[in-house]
Amino acid sequence: MIAIFCNHPDPDVETFIHDCFNHYFDGRLKRHIDVDVVFKTHLRGHAAGWCTGDTDEILIELDNTYSGKELYRNIAHEIVNAKQFLRGEDGSIELMEAEAMWYEDYLVKLYLKPRVH
Repeated sequence: MIAIFCNHPDPDVETFIHDCFNHYFDGRLKRHIDVDVVFKTHLRGHAAGWCTGDTDEILIELDNTYSGKELYRNIAHEIVNAKQFLRGEDGSIELMEAEAMWYEDYLVKLYLKPRVH
């Protein structure tokens, strides 16, 4: 089971986060995982996002000055990195980042729902 904490005020952002995690795990985990998704004004190194963790817990930090599709791409990118940590995938940083960059657009296309006004 994955328990996700998110401090973003937009429920669409939280739904997107849950959809992306369900894409990879879909209730198949037999252990408890804690995921904190924290939006901040400034991240070290002026990064758009960071993901740290291991097979039991994840911390995703995202720059909250991004919006629109760019925000969702950043979220998706860090969730791919989270998936890599949780599954214990141990590859080169270059290959792990290449996977995250490819899947960020895929997840956005799959799960970003257009807003109806």
